[in-house]
Amino acid sequence: MLLTNSAELQQRLYRLRSHGISRDPALMSEPSHGPWYYQQLELGFNYRITDIQAALGLSQLSKLDGFLQRRRQLAARYDLLLQELPLCLPGRQAGVESAWHLYVVRLQLARIKRSRREAFDALRAAGIGVNVHYIPVHLQPYYRELGFCPGDFPAAEAYYSEALTLPLHAGMLDSEQDQVIAALREVLL
Repeated sequence: MLLTNSAELQQRLYRLRSHGISRDPALMSEPSHGPWYYQQLELGFNYRITDIQAALGLSQLSKLDGFLQRRRQLAARYDLLLQELPLCLPGRQAGVESAWHLYVVRLQLARIKRSRREAFDALRAAGIGVNVHYIPVHLQPYYRELGFCPGDFPAAEAYYSEALTLPLHAGMLDSEQDQVIAALREVLL
C-alpha cells in the first residue's frame, strides 16, 4: 500500500502496479482500438493485491489511529523504563511524531560485558524476540560487487554493530513489555 498527495505520482503508481499499462486515452500515443484497448506506457510490474488482501488492508486502516496510539504509548514507556540501562535510546525531534514501526536501541558496548551477539543470543534464549535492523546496504553482496567495501560508511557500520531492535507491536501488553525490560536488565547489567 502506498499513499501520496501527488496526483501525478498516483497515476504513475497505478500504471507501475499493472505492467505499466494505461487505459486513459489522454495518455495514449494513438487512438483507442475499442473498449478493450490499453497501452503499455512504461515497464511496470504485477503488484496488484488480491481482493482479500485489499479487504484486510481496508479493515486495518479503520484501526490505524488506535495502532499508532498504542505503539506511541509503548515507545514512551520504553523511553522511561530503559533510561538507566547502558543503552542509547531512539532520538526524538520536536514537531515530528514517529509511527514506531521499530524500536531500535544501541547497546553501549563499552559499558556491558557482552558483545551484541551475546546479548542477542541471551535475550532470544530468554524468549525475547529481539532482532537487528538493518544490515548496511553497502555490505550486501550486490553492492560489494559494485565495488563498495567495509569501511566506506563507518557511521552505518558502527550503528549496525550496536543496534538491537526490541519487540514492539500494537497488541503488546504492558506485562509483555515488562518481561522485555526485565530480560534486558538481566542481560546488560
